[in-house]
Amino acid sequence: MKKLLLLMLFVVALNQTTIKAQCPPGAFAYQSLYPQCPSGCGVLLLGWPEGVVVNIYGGTPLTIITNALISGTLGGGGTGDAFTCVPCNTPLVYASAIIGASGGCVIATIGVVPVKITNFSATLSNNSCLLNWTALSETGTVKYIVQKSMDGRNFKDLATLKGTQLPVNNYSYTDAAIKGAAFYRIKVMEISGNTIYTETVLVKNENQFGFSVYPNPANNEFKVAVPSKFLPASMEIINAQGVTVHTQKINQSTYRVNNYLPKGIYAVKVTGSNNESLTQRLIRN
Repeated sequence: MKKLLLLMLFVVALNQTTIKAQCPPGAFAYQSLYPQCPSGCGVLLLGWPEGVVVNIYGGTPLTIITNALISGTLGGGGTGDAFTCVPCNTPLVYASAIIGASGGCVIATIGVVPVKITNFSATLSNNSCLLNWTALSETGTVKYIVQKSMDGRNFKDLATLKGTQLPVNNYSYTDAAIKGAAFYRIKVMEISGNTIYTETVLVKNENQFGFSVYPNPANNEFKVAVPSKFLPASMEIINAQGVTVHTQKINQSTYRVNNYLPKGIYAVKVTGSNNESLTQRLIRN
């Protein structure tokens, strides 16, 4: 009797293990080429329960090749995604250890189409810049990082937007702090670690006060250029000791400074007709 009871418990435990090894409803696996993986291939696991460990089987007979932990807290009720590297050209089987899962466990692996960004544009309005773009083929967790640069080379992150995994997604972001000219681009990061960048767009705020000093460094004379809409303007040249060594009322778009200045570093301060002041550094060789 005792042996029969132990046998029945073993059968029940075996059946429970089988149930746990099945795949949850709505789970997907997408296999594709990913250069960052040693084998050159990886797989995206999408829509699995939070906090679950997914075993990935392959070969004949089937053996566990690797596993991946789905993001999130186990039992949280939601779903999550994960990425892991796998061998290329190997049929794979995916199984989770969640209790009460239903459905078969063999998921066909299909190629992943990389995210494609189209219609990236930047529109200036009321001293703010509105960025718009469209994303196609979102098959996993995607982050869109809005980046800005003042020189077109050194970019800084402004904001991060998370993809919604719809067939076609339209996104927008408004930068309310634009002065003069600014460069924008979108950094796209997939869950796999694959990163791409959009083209860079340039936006010029012609209504923003600004001026230029050239040549800089200067040997003798130099010029100060101020947009005509901000004339008349006033100019100060301040030496390294903080002393104003030259002042001038500017009534023309380009003013030539031919006063002798000793060699050194100066600050050129210009105040426009809108009462806004800007300062630029000048080097006198």
